[in-house]
Amino acid sequence: MDVIGLLQPSNVALFLLVAVRSMAAMSVGPLAAWPGLPLSARMFVGLGVALALAPVVPTAVPASQLQLGPVQLIQEGAIGLLFGVASTLLVSAVEMAAGLIDFQAGFTFGAAFDPISGHQDGPIERFLTAFAAVLFLDLNGHHLFLLALDELFQIVPVSGTPNLVGPGGVAQFFAAIFVAALAMSLPIVSLLLVADAALAIVSRAAPQFNLLAVGMPAKIGLALIAVAVLLPVTASQLEYLFGRLSSVLPVLVKS
Repeated sequence: MDVIGLLQPSNVALFLLVAVRSMAAMSVGPLAAWPGLPLSARMFVGLGVALALAPVVPTAVPASQLQLGPVQLIQEGAIGLLFGVASTLLVSAVEMAAGLIDFQAGFTFGAAFDPISGHQDGPIERFLTAFAAVLFLDLNGHHLFLLALDELFQIVPVSGTPNLVGPGGVAQFFAAIFVAALAMSLPIVSLLLVADAALAIVSRAAPQFNLLAVGMPAKIGLALIAVAVLLPVTASQLEYLFGRLSSVLPVLVKS
């Protein structure tokens, strides 16, 4: 089937169902869910993806027998949202890691509004979020996301009922994200904890030592140096996370 064939009345239902799933996934997927990108642009990209995928995606029933009812539309939209949210959570593990570093370094005292993420965060979180976004595009993460979206249609055909995993699989997915965030932040957080212990010992030995005036700048400088030194390691960890985009759905949906 070609794109012109989608305009036939018998194939309109197929295209609309694919478009609903694709637009739902693109609306909350990695990068596309940023507030800086208008909703209309996200929907337009999802519509273009649907035009490319609709002629080749499998269907649970013949295309001419597809029903275009509220239940089918809601089901396709829910599948797309599940995939988009799961992909975003996997990619945003770096934000969780950076938040832990910001908190331990004391940057949360000066948290500012970030126009990219749409919420207040510290400078390390803003930096690592922007770094992850650039790395995501440089490593063709958007291509991996589209390939994973195509695999979603192979696992759950159009108008097919997804076979979701149990609570154990969902818990395992969130645990993997937390472990990834912890692995990225643990070296720096551990270093800052050691610095806290050293400053506490110095403050105990010399009560006239102003811990707030001297300790906070020391921790901030130490955190910035550690982030700069470990940036190549963080990049390799992010590359591994981005490469796992294609395996997001098999964790949550049984084939």
